[in-house]
Amino acid sequence: MIALAATAGILAALGLITIARELRPAPPRLDVALARLQPTRLHPPEPISGHGVGERVGGWLAERWTRPAGMLAVPRTDLALLDRSVERFMLDKLALLLAGLLIPTVTAGLLMLVGATLPWTVPILASLLLATGLSFLPDLNVRSAARQRRKDFRYAFAAYLQLVVLEREAGAALNTALEGPVTIAGTWPFRRIAAALARARRGQDPPWQALAELGQQLEVHDLVDLAHTAQIAGTEGAKIHDVLTAKITAMRHEASAATRTEANSRTTAMWVPTSLLMLGFVVLVGYPFFSRLLATG
Repeated sequence: MIALAATAGILAALGLITIARELRPAPPRLDVALARLQPTRLHPPEPISGHGVGERVGGWLAERWTRPAGMLAVPRTDLALLDRSVERFMLDKLALLLAGLLIPTVTAGLLMLVGATLPWTVPILASLLLATGLSFLPDLNVRSAARQRRKDFRYAFAAYLQLVVLEREAGAALNTALEGPVTIAGTWPFRRIAAALARARRGQDPPWQALAELGQQLEVHDLVDLAHTAQIAGTEGAKIHDVLTAKITAMRHEASAATRTEANSRTTAMWVPTSLLMLGFVVLVGYPFFSRLLATG
């Protein structure tokens, strides 16, 4: 009986040891660990799109009916900046195209039901014109939204550079000064900068090179120019502090000039409705006098 209990205890202990050994994480393989140490260049992932019918139709349209340049080109850079998929963009264009084709046709059919007669060329031409115009609305919306987002990125990047300068003045190293400010804000420009610096750190690339690649992806030339200037200054032994300060000053002056130009253009555009309003007021006030004067004459 004692031998049976001892045997059962030994088997239970061996079972527990085997289970614990299987649950413990295995040591990494040498080839996998060496592959992680290689300075591989990482790129940001493409926007994740679904695999529904609409996405498949949009993907087919993007492959068959788009061109690398011209009016049929897909603004892939702007879509990547806005985190939108090409499939959804093409699906929106298709939906607006079909709406432009159907609206004049349905309207002409309703008019025929009530007794109105229209030449058959009118709904056809109206359908073609409306479908063409509506199909380009997604392009205009994407480019407008991307232009505004690049402007927001420039403002956020100027604030980021100011924080980097403060970190450097506090005695922080360059890499620490570059990565420190991105941890205090959760906005999308800081997240993009943090992702670029993280890719550079994992790939053992210079941080300025990663920022230059980010500027090329977003088409923000201020970021590309700063990265190249800072990289040259670092190789020649110049002070990064002076380079960053000069860039901050230039970006602030540029932003101030752009804001003044936009304000002046809007002020000039306000003259048209103001003039029309004054003209209507003059006609409203002067009409009784002139009508009586003409009646008595």
